[in-house]
Amino acid sequence: MNEHTPSDPQLGGSTEPPALPLASSRVTASRRQFAKAGAAVPVVLGSLLSKPALATQAYNCTISGQMSGNASPRPGKVDCKTIGKSPGYWKNASTWPAGTLKGQQPDGTCSFGGNKGTVFGGFASGGQVLMDSFRYKSESSGCNVYGYRDPSFGTCSSKATLLQVLNTPGGLNDTMIYALGRSLAATILNALSIGTDYPITVGQAIKMFNAVCPLGGKYQVNGSVYWDDNQVLAYFQSLYS
Repeated sequence: MNEHTPSDPQLGGSTEPPALPLASSRVTASRRQFAKAGAAVPVVLGSLLSKPALATQAYNCTISGQMSGNASPRPGKVDCKTIGKSPGYWKNASTWPAGTLKGQQPDGTCSFGGNKGTVFGGFASGGQVLMDSFRYKSESSGCNVYGYRDPSFGTCSSKATLLQVLNTPGGLNDTMIYALGRSLAATILNALSIGTDYPITVGQAIKMFNAVCPLGGKYQVNGSVYWDDNQVLAYFQSLYS
């Protein structure tokens, strides 16, 4: 899926370190936190320092926080599940954030009543484009959605909407591709709704999904850590209840 030594009083200098600009102080504090956690590798450190709202968001909920021992006690640590909203919430919400259109669920003939809504595959943000991974077709039982790993996926040509993906059935017999789709749709809507205070950007979420959507795919978190579909799903789900 970048310190200084107090003056020696014997040499006539002050025992207090010189004041640092606010931004520099934050960077220094971030470096110290990573050093203590034993995770101050360039790729993870760069990810942390690039977050514009680091001072206001829950660090332990970011990917970098997950990789640097966030399980240990830390001042200001929050319950990540209180940050976002669930797929069920967004499925029933009357309005969606700017940049998306909820649209309507299709009827038995696959008609959207002229308001289809935002398509899942092809949704773009932060330089990342969501892969074509959910399609639908009209059958006797209505408008059925098929995920990328489903054998029937290739028999469909129409891309499913975010709302259709949110409405895919779950439960004990749920397969990973549908759980991933619902969770990603909620993550996208949460990130758009909350903005820079959300622990992950839409672009990052899309990149993670694209990496693990194909069966056996892996998302590279840093130089030596890879997450599979279960781990990516668990991370998405950790940010809402």
